[in-house]
This record gives sequence, C-alpha cells and structure tokens, in this order.
Amino acid sequence: MAKRWKSADITYLKRYAKKKRTAELAERFKVDREQLTAKLTELGLASKDSVAEIRIEHDPLVAVYIKGTRALYAKKWRDAKKFFEQVLKETDQPELRMGAQKYLEVCDRHLSKPRRPDDPFLLAVFERNRGNLDEALDICTRGGRAGKDDKFAYLASAIHAVRGDLEKAASLLETAISMDPRNRVHASYDSDFDALRAEEDYAALFEAAE
Repeated sequence: MAKRWKSADITYLKRYAKKKRTAELAERFKVDREQLTAKLTELGLASKDSVAEIRIEHDPLVAVYIKGTRALYAKKWRDAKKFFEQVLKETDQPELRMGAQKYLEVCDRHLSKPRRPDDPFLLAVFERNRGNLDEALDICTRGGRAGKDDKFAYLASAIHAVRGDLEKAASLLETAISMDPRNRVHASYDSDFDALRAEEDYAALFEAAE
C-alpha cells in the first residue's frame, strides 16, 4: 500500500536525509527502499548512501527519472523501465545514470519473473512446477473440473501419485482414461506414476499400453 506522506515526514527528510542511510530511513517510515528512494528523488534529496543529490533545475531528464521512480513505486515495471531507459540513453550526468541503471535492474528482475497464466489448466501446471501441490490440486478439482476434463483428472492423479496417495491417484487416472484412452499410454511412460505402476493392485490401469 502506498504511504501517505505527512508534512512532518517531509520536514524530517529534508532535515536528516543526508545524515542517514536509505535502510534507516525506510525503517523509520515503514516503507521499502524503492518507495523511500522515490520520495527522496521527488523532493530532490538523497540519503547518505544513495547517489548524489539531483536538482530538477540542473537537468530536464530528472523529471523523466522522477516519473520512473513513481512508476516503480506503483509497481508499473514496464512503464518505469521505459523512463529509465530514456534517462540512460540521453543523460550525461553520472549520478543520474547510476540511479537509472540501478532501478532499471530492479525493473528487469521483476519483468523476468514468470507470469501466472490465465488459463486454469496452465495455471495448475504452473503451480505444480513451482512445488505448490496443494494449490495445483485445488485448481484441478475446483468446480468439479477433474470429473469433467481429462487434463485436470490426469494432472490431479499425477500429483496424488507423487505424494504417495495411490488410491486417489488410481481413481483419478481411471477417470482420465475413461474420458480419453490415450491417457493410459501417457501414464505408462510418465515417471510421476512409477509408484502406482509398481503396485500390482493397479496394474490394470496400464495393461492396455503394454
């Protein structure tokens, strides 16, 4: 949540920003470093361990830099990246380049993170691959999906098999096969079902593929 800066906060920053480190100021105002730095930049200030103070009247690109920090503050990573790239391309101020480069790296880190898919099945696979098995199972079974769509039944079965819940895995695999017999073939070569294939009680699930 964005912090609402009070006049007393601004007064404190103007008086003490240069004497304190970014982490100290962020802790005092209960904000993260990006939010704190964005506010300092907006005020034309700098903390003890940040880049040198930059005044708006000295370089018109500082206005672009401030737009970037505000976008960063709002977690609009693509917008922020665009502003910081403009600063890097056009400024000749070392301090401005240092700040823009630092925040451009922050944007790139966030933009490189995998995005959660919108498609429910892809989202279930996404969560399963991240190790969030409970979340993946919930997506597979939500609204009775596993009983209506073989893809969800198969994935839920595989997750139960990996977790060692073979009875549930077998039941769901049987459902997936009944909806699409090709799932029998897939399961016969899927390492997720190694434990299930090793149990004689469930051999019938794989027999047609042998």
